[in-house]
Amino acid sequence: MVVPDRVPIGQMSVVRIVIKTLPELPHNAQHRCVFGNATPIHANVMKEGLLCTTSPVNERPTIGDGLDHVLVPLRERNSETNKDFVSRSLAFYDCTWKDSCRMCLLHWLQRTVDRCGR
Repeated sequence: MVVPDRVPIGQMSVVRIVIKTLPELPHNAQHRCVFGNATPIHANVMKEGLLCTTSPVNERPTIGDGLDHVLVPLRERNSETNKDFVSRSLAFYDCTWKDSCRMCLLHWLQRTVDRCGR
């Protein structure tokens, strides 16, 4: 599970990957988070998983025409072997351009907020 599993495309955030049993890593190896094709990012180990800052905005994929989001795989990677242990999906969304911005935000945030400023 990824919490949150959706992040605004232009915003940095911290996500938590819930992993009940993290594999032991060799000495000096690290857990890393990989968002799609972005550069791997150091992950902070917690009791039940990892905390990761999202990938830099300039390394995120673009959202296709007529769409309000793009899904990327979020993977935990061993820095020594470059093998992925777990993969989940994360949505980067953008509601600012939509005519129905408030409905878009309601869908993605599950609540209404005033972020549609036009």
